[in-house]
Amino acid sequence: MGVVKIGVVISAYNNWEALRCTLRGYARQTRAPDEVWVAEDSEFAQVADVVAQARTCMPCALGHLTQADEGFRKCLALNRAIAASQADYLVFTDADCVPRADVLATLEARARQGEFLSAGSHLNLPQRLQGEGLPLAWIDDQRLFSGPWLRAQGVKLSALRLLPPSGAGRLLACMLDRLSPRDAFVGNLSGAWRADLLKVAGFDEAMAYGAEDRNLGIRLNHAGVRGRRLRHALVSLHLEHARSWKYEEQVRENQRWNASLSWQVTLPRRSVLLD
Repeated sequence: MGVVKIGVVISAYNNWEALRCTLRGYARQTRAPDEVWVAEDSEFAQVADVVAQARTCMPCALGHLTQADEGFRKCLALNRAIAASQADYLVFTDADCVPRADVLATLEARARQGEFLSAGSHLNLPQRLQGEGLPLAWIDDQRLFSGPWLRAQGVKLSALRLLPPSGAGRLLACMLDRLSPRDAFVGNLSGAWRADLLKVAGFDEAMAYGAEDRNLGIRLNHAGVRGRRLRHALVSLHLEHARSWKYEEQVRENQRWNASLSWQVTLPRRSVLLD
């Protein structure tokens, strides 16, 4: 796809310990990001402290956007980051999803015009292994992404998950991904061209928690941008936690809205990118 600027947008709320680990993961990429944005749907001092500390080891500019905590407004925070970004290609993830060191290199190698890329389902790291804070050394030496090491810690993984990022493991991951169906845009790890995101005015800010990321993928599909799933090649570990903000009726309402979208709908109901 040629040389482009890759930006990373990390959504955050009150999960600053997890954010510390995720920022470390993007600071240790084999293909360094050109910019990183923390899109915080709140104004916690602890999040600001973690961002300030991460700037000392981040190989690029690290921006921090905040907004008043007025309920679930993640979509607004993400759209503000899209508007502020100067990157050609944007990678979206959550503060509790720690990337393997080859994530950005893989996205750069696989990105094609007219497509977005999605990691699909993520792998969970149980809370019992996180303690009071995940050791950053586990990210620096990449043991956190070693299938044998995780299995030795009692984490259940199939033989085909967390394949090595090089050699036969990389080839097998590519083969398995070719067998995977086209997939939806997912918030834990997806990448898209910024121009395509602007074409559909980004995320729908009228949506609360639940399937708001899939809504963006549906609208990208309507605009002619197809999704491709890289379940095995794009690796991140989700730091498991409780979900106090998850309300089943909101999730069902979002799912009903997504199911009702007609083929011609490409714009969200509300977005700062429409202003």
